Amino acid sequence: MEIETITTEAQLCAFFMLEFNSLPGWTCHPEAAGFDVLVVHEDGRQIGVEAKLALNAKVADQILPSLGDEFYGRPGPDHRLVIVSKITDASAGIKKMLEHLGVRVLVASKYSRLKGCSHGFSIESELFWPEKDLPRWGYYNRMFDWWPETRCAVPSVVTTLPAGVPSPVRLTPWKESALRVIAQMRQQGFITAKQIASYGIGVTAWTQSPGIKPAWLRRGTSRGQWLETEHMPAFDKQHPDVYALAVAEVAAKAMEPLELTP
Repeated sequence: MEIETITTEAQLCAFFMLEFNSLPGWTCHPEAAGFDVLVVHEDGRQIGVEAKLALNAKVADQILPSLGDEFYGRPGPDHRLVIVSKITDASAGIKKMLEHLGVRVLVASKYSRLKGCSHGFSIESELFWPEKDLPRWGYYNRMFDWWPETRCAVPSVVTTLPAGVPSPVRLTPWKESALRVIAQMRQQGFITAKQIASYGIGVTAWTQSPGIKPAWLRRGTSRGQWLETEHMPAFDKQHPDVYALAVAEVAAKAMEPLELTP
């Protein structure tokens, strides 16, 4: 059986996530924390991944932290990784540079499976064999630990978003908070500025018009109440699984008994 050629970064990410998700304890989150893929272990360990069909300077800029990130304590993953479909004579130097800087580079290879043919990265041996302290031919380094002060925020659920696509729809911490605002607004029929702020996000984007664009909310009949309009972005349609979780959380909170204060 002829193996298909990888022609898009989305395909590259799909093969990578399929293989990594099969490893015990690891979960791939597509388009999370600013990476094409954020891989998270059940013990909290994280790997930030960028994908490129051809290794170039752009992906080096994407995968490396910005200057001063460690000084300001910005969140980051424990390890950084680039996945590519091939290495050419022109890109071999970039691979060498990245690995000297603490970024591993994995190349997709073709291999046969019992149920057909596919692409793989030999993740378990390429990334984790050095951690087993077992002998092996060749030179294999442990992944460099960037030791971030704060790890990346992990999405509350594993989404079905495609990774490695142009202009991706990303699930960010802000958007997760926005989905909770929408869920509470629809549950009670309105929302207040204080309630929006309680989710840790600004009120301005919801209640004020940015330039010529209309505001997402309009004033209700009672003072302080804001109502949803047709201009509300379809965050719930972009992330239906996360929105369903937000709805459940709001419903559960509404059922909690009131606490009387003396």
